[in-house]
Parts: sequence; C-alpha cells; structure tokens
Amino acid sequence: MPPVALPALQPPRGCTFAPADWRALADYWHPVALSSQLAFGRPLAVTLLDEELVIYRSGGAVVAARDLCIHRGVPISLGTIDGDELVCPYHGFRYGAQGQCTRVPAQPDLPIPRKLCLQTRLAAERSGVIWVCLSGDPQLPLPDWPELEDPGLKQMEMGPELWRCSAARHVENFNDLAHLSWLHAGTFGNRERPEVAPYEVQATPSGLHFEADYERFSIEQRTGAQRLELIHYTYDLTYPFYTRLRIRFPDGHHFILFNLPSPQAARLTRVMFRLNRDFDIHGPAAPTIDAQSRVLSEDKPIVEAQRPEELPLDLSEEFHIRADRFSTVYRRGLLGLGLGRDFSA
Repeated sequence: MPPVALPALQPPRGCTFAPADWRALADYWHPVALSSQLAFGRPLAVTLLDEELVIYRSGGAVVAARDLCIHRGVPISLGTIDGDELVCPYHGFRYGAQGQCTRVPAQPDLPIPRKLCLQTRLAAERSGVIWVCLSGDPQLPLPDWPELEDPGLKQMEMGPELWRCSAARHVENFNDLAHLSWLHAGTFGNRERPEVAPYEVQATPSGLHFEADYERFSIEQRTGAQRLELIHYTYDLTYPFYTRLRIRFPDGHHFILFNLPSPQAARLTRVMFRLNRDFDIHGPAAPTIDAQSRVLSEDKPIVEAQRPEELPLDLSEEFHIRADRFSTVYRRGLLGLGLGRDFSA
C-alpha cells in the first residue's frame, strides 16, 4: 500500500517557516533520530519542519507517520508496540507496517475502511541514522558515508540535543574556519594561528567540498599525539544541512564527525552526531565524546545568540571576509534550492 498523503503538501498549522521555504525543505532528506533511540521497542515522537511525527519499527523496517490517530486525534506516539504493530493508547486501534489499521477492538467483525490509516511519510534507515522526506520525492539521495558501515572503525554517537538556532546557522558554524582559534581557545584553538589561508570551495553533485590545514592543540586520545600538531580538515556538505568532517592527523590516523542538525522548527534544531576513528579501536568512547561535548559547549551559546536567528541569504545583509568563502558559497547554494532570499532556517 503506498503512503497516504495529505490532499496537498501544506505546512502544518502554526508553522514557523515561510511557506515557500517549508515546501523547498520538504523535498529533502532530513535526519530525525539515531537508530539507537528505537532500541527499546517503543514508538518515538519527533518533530521535523514543525510537523509532529511518530517513528516506529514494523516488519524489520522503520515507519514514519504523522503523530496522529485520526479516529480521535490522539498522538499515536503515546501508544505501544505489540509485535509488528503500533497500538493507539486511547481505543486500542492497531496499525501495521504501511500505517494501515489492522484491528478496531470496539467492532472487530466489521470491515476496516482503507481511509483509517496513519498518514505515513517516506522514511529510510542507513548507518544508524533514521531519515525522513516529508514530500516523498527527495531531490538528492541520502549521503554516501561508507565509514559509518566500516567494522574496522570505532563507531560512536552523540545527541540528540536541542539548540535554539536555525539549522543553517548551526551548519555555517560547523563549517567555519575563522572561529576555530578564537572561540575554541579553551579546547583546541590556537590563538597564535588565527589566520585562515585562502581556500576554494568546490561544488559536488550533492553539495560542497573544501579542505584546509590547521595547527591546533590536540584533544584526541591518541598514543604519541603532540600537544600542538598540524592537522588536515576535509569538509563534505550534503544539502541542505549535513556535513562529514574528516580530520587527518600527522601520524596518518583519522577522526571523522558526521554532523546531523535536524530542523525541528525555524529556530529550533535537533543536533545529533555520528563519530568514528581509526585508532584506539577497542578503547572507550567516553573520552572522545567528552572532548567533543566540551567543544560544542563553546559553540552553542554563541550560535544561539546570533541575530537574526535565521541565516540571511541576501549577502548584503551581513559583512563577509575572505575567510568566509564557505559561507558565501553555501548561502548561494541554499538560494539555488529554492529557499527565500531574505531569510532561511
């Protein structure tokens, strides 16, 4: 049975996005949860682009649907999982793998109308991340991140955590080179090396790519790591908001961060990370996660304080320097996705 859609794709009631921006973003994949969040066999309530969703497993697959039992308007995420079915907590209606209602306890012998179903959304699970495309017609494929499937790497995760900022502001900060020495002086930043050498940003079929060197203080738990070391950053962004950052150390080892900011609302972002490393494979994850948490704690209050909260896509709205090359190319790229020129979340 195909997903049951709304009569027309419309922003939800009380939507915080401009209607045109919402429709443009609805055409892309967005992460909504880490697979580990479904490990306890319960439905999960999430919000994407102001639309309230329920995520659950059925028949070995992940199902995403509007968080609503249309019988009496109860959030179905308050229910339970019984076998491969989601059970409404109010009247016990049961829903299967395609969102179809399979049983109405109050009248078990009568036919169930086809209309009585959850309004499902296109969902996919890859490499420990659950993705949703609200329109059902994604304009780009899911990010190709083979490292997340590599059993030879130490796999870790962080989040989710709510940031009171737009997803695009979060993305721009994560990909910004000029703030590293200054804002992160408490962790790895080197204020003796604040200069950003000229770099080029290349367009890829799904986003942007750029690379840079940086001499920073080490925060990694690597045997033989020097206190101050020259590392190489490789950034690969998949539109609209998702970045893989590869860090290569002087000894040839790598640490990779997969940044997954999910736009819950125009000015509220659910931040998640997948991480991996090719050193200390059998060592604990806690020191690495703690180090990254300290870095993010330096970013978060600054990004949440930015005004306007949305990212101005009209380049005349903010001042740009040479080191902002990624930002200017990224903002033009978001315009190319159909997002509004004044502001975008």
